[in-house]
Amino acid sequence: MKIYAVRHGQTIFNVLDKVQGWADTPLTEKGIADGQSAGQRLAHVKFDAAYASDTSRAIHTAEFILQENQYRQPRLDFTPDWREYYFGSFEGGDNAVMWGSVARYFDMDTVKSDDIALAHNMTEIMDVRQQVDPQRMGENAEIFWQRMRASLRHLQDHNTTDATDATILLVSHGQLIWNLAQYFGHFKEAKRPQNGSVAVFDLNDNGELRVEHFNDLTTTF
Repeated sequence: MKIYAVRHGQTIFNVLDKVQGWADTPLTEKGIADGQSAGQRLAHVKFDAAYASDTSRAIHTAEFILQENQYRQPRLDFTPDWREYYFGSFEGGDNAVMWGSVARYFDMDTVKSDDIALAHNMTEIMDVRQQVDPQRMGENAEIFWQRMRASLRHLQDHNTTDATDATILLVSHGQLIWNLAQYFGHFKEAKRPQNGSVAVFDLNDNGELRVEHFNDLTTTF
């Protein structure tokens, strides 16, 4: 199975550098252009199915992508399965506050998630994020990985009798796509993908994920 995973276009919270997991804000003008640009680069890919998280930013990005496609559009299936990681009570606050709290736990002097990810794996980071949450809200690593395993299985179980031949559009979120590449794809050098970027994953019958492209803003597929 080939999965074309696209991060949603830029949003208001992206511009303001606010925490945006299950919280949702509209696409900016640039965000609309991000979706259209991704669609143009994917215009000649024939999708058997299309999925998006149930956030407006992912749904609208997926709609812009499908509008550019040269083939008959599959029905867009939007689902909470592919929502971003849930950042708990940090949702809507400044990214610097949340990541600074995580960094202090690790005795690091930074407010950047990329810096933390260079020193610690995603499982550690998600567990610590929940521990430093003042209200202990959000997903820990175990809950998030369980959700991802179930979501990948759903793709395999519901797309053609020979899942290896299916080509899937998936519009989701930065942390989630980053985690797929690092944890399931063992692509340790992966960094948070940019808005509108494309990652291409090959998912085999055993649930093993191979990264073919990541954070790609230029390739016409």
